Amino acid sequence: MNITAADRQSLLDYLADRRAEVVKYIEGFGLSHLVSEPHLRDHLLSYPLRGGKTLRPALVGLAAGAASVKEGVPGTLPLQAAVELYHNWTLIHDDIIDEDDLRRGLPSLHREIEAEAGKTYDGAGAEKYGRDIAILVGDLMHGCVNLLLLRMVEDGIDEKVVLRILRIMHAELTPALVDGEARDVRFALERVGDVTEEQVLEMLEGKTAALFEYCGTAGAMAGLNSNDPSNPIVRALAGFSRAAGLAFQIQDDILGIVGDEDKLGKPRGSDIREGKHTLLLLHAFREASEAQLSELQPLLGKPDLSAGEVDRFEEILREIGTIEHVNGIAREYIETALPFLEEIDESQSRNLLAGLAQYMIEREF
Repeated sequence: MNITAADRQSLLDYLADRRAEVVKYIEGFGLSHLVSEPHLRDHLLSYPLRGGKTLRPALVGLAAGAASVKEGVPGTLPLQAAVELYHNWTLIHDDIIDEDDLRRGLPSLHREIEAEAGKTYDGAGAEKYGRDIAILVGDLMHGCVNLLLLRMVEDGIDEKVVLRILRIMHAELTPALVDGEARDVRFALERVGDVTEEQVLEMLEGKTAALFEYCGTAGAMAGLNSNDPSNPIVRALAGFSRAAGLAFQIQDDILGIVGDEDKLGKPRGSDIREGKHTLLLLHAFREASEAQLSELQPLLGKPDLSAGEVDRFEEILREIGTIEHVNGIAREYIETALPFLEEIDESQSRNLLAGLAQYMIEREF
């Protein structure tokens, strides 16, 4: 499926529009009034209001449009806002687990709250308070997702459809995502070589691809106003979204080492510092010479890894051919994703989905 320059620009315009509309919708929904504790209330929408790529809401909107072959399907904006809120609570918890200090160019939520609490409590107390309140903010955001999804009924989506979308989220998506995150945590404690590429891909299917698949599934169901996830159009858009999601995460891991920190909004080399078993790491340690391994091994899991050491790690990966190899895997997933779109009637939304797939592996942040 050929992507024209005009379609690429249309995609970028669409993504910018989704960012503006979704943030505006979440902000206007008024979730902060649900709680009175100041740090819960003040930080409930901290991550969503920082913006971000908003790929998941875009995928919802485009899947709905492709399924129904019309633009602006009623009822999808609450769903788009819901998946963005859902994604952001996982980021809060992920930042705590990974002990990341930055998110989207600003202090991660637990660090932001810790800094505020430091004006009142001592260092250890402020750190614990920041972490604990951030966990609770994430929990609250997760619960608030349901309020957004229920708004779909008011916007014309059948109650049975909304109920099925809710059930898929809580009975399928959340368990898969948490399971994937737990595997990621466990893998970091394993020795290099004890975790296989297949296991890493299974982990990514839960941690990242499951939410992308949900966006395609729920968006298509909303577009058709159908509560049947086995509908061929729904299945096609779900399959496309899952494969594209895997490509997205693989590209994300690459950018975590070779990307521009100013564009990424977070430090390069986080996965190296945390000793994460990415496809990059597995390939590099499998293919490296003894001399290259002697340089790589001391850097893996080093918490105070310097920028220069990240540069050297990247340089060795390029010497081995790891970056090119793993990028090829991401491209293979896009090649797997695109044929799903051939099962759907042509439309502007379908063309934009094809452009979105290419964007997954060509983006720089």
